[in-house]
Amino acid sequence: MLAPKAVDATVRTRAAPHQGRAKRVATRGNTGVAARGALRMAHLVPTFIHHRMFPLRRNVVTVPQHARQLDVVDLSKVKAALQRRMQLMAEQLYMRKTFVIVNGKGGVGKSSLSAAIAVALSKLGLRVLLMEMDEQGNNCEDLCITGTVLDDGGQAQAAAILDGKPLVPTGEARPNLWVIPGGSALEAVVEELYCQRRLARHSDSPQDQLAWMGMYAAALDQIRDDFDVIILDVAPGSEPLQLQALVAGDMIVVPSKSDPSSRKGLRTVASRYAKARSLNPMLRLLGVVVFATNSTATRVQATIKRHLVADLNGAARVFDQVIRHVESAAVACRTQGKAPQEMVSDPDLDPAQRASMRALAGDYQSLAMEVLQAKTDLDSEGHHAA
Repeated sequence: MLAPKAVDATVRTRAAPHQGRAKRVATRGNTGVAARGALRMAHLVPTFIHHRMFPLRRNVVTVPQHARQLDVVDLSKVKAALQRRMQLMAEQLYMRKTFVIVNGKGGVGKSSLSAAIAVALSKLGLRVLLMEMDEQGNNCEDLCITGTVLDDGGQAQAAAILDGKPLVPTGEARPNLWVIPGGSALEAVVEELYCQRRLARHSDSPQDQLAWMGMYAAALDQIRDDFDVIILDVAPGSEPLQLQALVAGDMIVVPSKSDPSSRKGLRTVASRYAKARSLNPMLRLLGVVVFATNSTATRVQATIKRHLVADLNGAARVFDQVIRHVESAAVACRTQGKAPQEMVSDPDLDPAQRASMRALAGDYQSLAMEVLQAKTDLDSEGHHAA
């Protein structure tokens, strides 16, 4: 069977990106799940847009016949932003502050961990930004902002990535804790990232092959100085979103359970970490958090940590503090939309529940301190190396 014939194709870059997003969303709504899969593979039906309506910048690249025209965001500003980042790093003017909470597997406590650490750090007086790069939107439930004006379903992220607008938090979910929620609007963002990745593979320029991974970094850098800490809660199953977060972030924290799938997810993150480092040489794997273990099973915890240490092969630490599994407390937190630290004072808790909640809150508080200490150690190593 013959391979698709390669042709010189015109790649059209939107001058009005929001028009393109509306078109893609409309297409997705009309064609259903099958068409969404086709879009994500970038097997797109050629889009013919009159040049008088949408001024176009023309880039000629060689792509397969079935991908002649991709209506994508212009990355010229992203490239400029990435160059500025690299210059700041070279001049040692770029300070680490962005934590990426990620695992290649779902159901490991990623969203709960992100929200609880964000609350813990905000209570210390730090200005914290929590952004959920996930279509699920679980952070809204964790912080009890679902259906409020703070819950925009991911629109702020979509506007920044697809339309080039400033990335703006939707508001304060707690004192000192600002949020940029995830949600269904990220579907269009993911489609754009798949298109950008597919297009980049056919470029002869090393810069163009990588630049698409820096779209979130360019958006976040515009508001980076407004916060002391930024936490990115990243979807487990989306490689494009994970690569975006790893290029935008500074320190990776991986929650992991004891099962082999969680450890496999850790290895997935490690491979993407290596890829992201080409655009973000300051990125480091800060450590792994053992999540949802029996607090009394010390021998089991030791075994889990030993396996994780072997998996990491010295690349990062396994945090001493583990997060215990307390089903009733976890359910209460998600139902009430509060972190364990906030639930401790709930008058409706019976004495046993309060004791469990206090212990869980202590786990998160201790872990937050350990994470900050790990960051301090990392910064110190960097200063000594300099």
